[in-house]
Amino acid sequence: MMKVLLITLISVFAINVFAQTGIYKYTDKDGNVHYTDQKPFEDAKQQKFKPLTVIKSIETEPSSNWRRNRHKEKFKEFKFNNFEMTSPLNAEALWGTAGKVSASVFVDGELPSKYRITFFLDELPQGKIKTNSQLITDIERGEHTLYATVIEVATKKTIKTTPKITFHLKQHSKK
Repeated sequence: MMKVLLITLISVFAINVFAQTGIYKYTDKDGNVHYTDQKPFEDAKQQKFKPLTVIKSIETEPSSNWRRNRHKEKFKEFKFNNFEMTSPLNAEALWGTAGKVSASVFVDGELPSKYRITFFLDELPQGKIKTNSQLITDIERGEHTLYATVIEVATKKTIKTTPKITFHLKQHSKK
């Protein structure tokens, strides 16, 4: 009971103290105007402000919502059931390609115009293309990883990713 009374008294005192605080405006000897919540000197007068105008907001639906819904419907129609790397194959050894590899993926149906395929060679993107294949050049010999993603152009969101494959680029030594 004593704790409740003590908390009530502290709350009433705190509310009273905060209710009496105001904003004071004064000009210093250099002509600079200052505002403070503590009385800077005995004759300082509390500043009166007009009350704030608060306008209640109206709930609105985003204007682009119909586009989003239309896109979702289109996306439901286009399925990425089979999105996989078809060339090169996993663990394939490629000989004498002069540092060039043709990368290809299989996509169910025709890729909608809002999507692009990006191939990643050793985790580095190789460009955004509209087709299912791309010629990647200037590849050093050795072991490389490759995968592809389908991204939505507008949002840059990744829609689907192929499993990573590893291939080996082998070159004949110069004699």
